[in-house]
Amino acid sequence: MELIIFLGLIGLIAVLIYKLTKDSSDPVPSTSFSTSSRLVASNPLAHLPERFVVFDIETTGLDSERHEILEIGAIRVNRNSNNHDTFQVLVKPSRKVPKKITELTGITPEMIEAEGVSLESAVQDFAKFAGNLRLVSFNAEFDMAFISKAAGKSSITFANPVSCALKMSRRAWPDRKSYRLAEIAKDGNLDTSDMHRALGDCQRAAIVYCAAASRLGTVE
Repeated sequence: MELIIFLGLIGLIAVLIYKLTKDSSDPVPSTSFSTSSRLVASNPLAHLPERFVVFDIETTGLDSERHEILEIGAIRVNRNSNNHDTFQVLVKPSRKVPKKITELTGITPEMIEAEGVSLESAVQDFAKFAGNLRLVSFNAEFDMAFISKAAGKSSITFANPVSCALKMSRRAWPDRKSYRLAEIAKDGNLDTSDMHRALGDCQRAAIVYCAAASRLGTVE
């Protein structure tokens, strides 16, 4: 477990909200600086749970009935701190990692062989990391389908409340043409250098979730 630091989290949220909102029909100020100052003053994190877990998975495909988890990444976010615990694990699938998945994620068979653990071990460790905190994912329906299936094999039950940052993004910015995490991150000036790795996607999803919650004034 490592600590990750979101430098200027409130500033990142403020900039993302401004960038994603400036072309909408909503009235906005002439500069991002005044937007940021107002957001900081009103505390854009006030609507969030004090602690929650943002997670992401990488898989060998899109079908939870046929494909497998390759990686689980998670960040245990503390609303009142810039220091957040992280979790990351590679999982050994029962079949060879498809070449197209390696090209997409950068996860190679050699990495899996050297660092991978069993699915049962990975899910058990993730469950311990998450505890009973709210789980947040950018596409919760997809991610939870894989996690729930894997948990069932290990007699683990995730009864945590779950929020979907994707659904919240659609409500927060209804006029967007694309709701892909990469596109939202790019438009919000977030770093996209490690897309399709679980922990990097967690960082982006966490900021998008916080920004959407701030804009909506609620969490789902």
